[in-house]
Amino acid sequence: MSINKLNINIKDKYIAQAFEILNFFKSIIIEVHHIGSSKFTQIPHNCDMDILFIVKSYDDVRNLADILIAEGYVHVNQFSNYFKDDMVMRKVVDGQNINMIFMSSASYKKNDILICTEHMLMKGEYFTHYKKLKKSLLKNEVTEAEYDERKYRLFQMIKEERDHLTSV
Repeated sequence: MSINKLNINIKDKYIAQAFEILNFFKSIIIEVHHIGSSKFTQIPHNCDMDILFIVKSYDDVRNLADILIAEGYVHVNQFSNYFKDDMVMRKVVDGQNINMIFMSSASYKKNDILICTEHMLMKGEYFTHYKKLKKSLLKNEVTEAEYDERKYRLFQMIKEERDHLTSV
């Protein structure tokens, strides 16, 4: 399968999954974002898809779990330390894990996630570093914990650069 075909499938799958959740919860979801490695068209690996749903409040997030579980979604308790305060639900679609991250609009992390994603799309050096890191994980050259730590440090560098640019 070509990279272009893989990217079209990813975009279609993202749209289908986002709309499926929006149909359930359109009154409480205020934003939807495709984040993570599947967002980057230059990563030709079959990886999990991460979709960030911004909801009005944490109470809304807690109320979603039972409904999604009844619909066949699985609640993921150990997704990532970064998202430990958020709810992550998973569904497998065509053999690919779709991780739906539900975060309150009051969370400070939302802007960090979106800014890091945009910086990696715009700055080749950050993307290259991330791509190598992802490849190392997929080839089992690093553990999940090492991957999370290195990804965290990369995102911290991006945030520091952004903070420096906005303070000048």
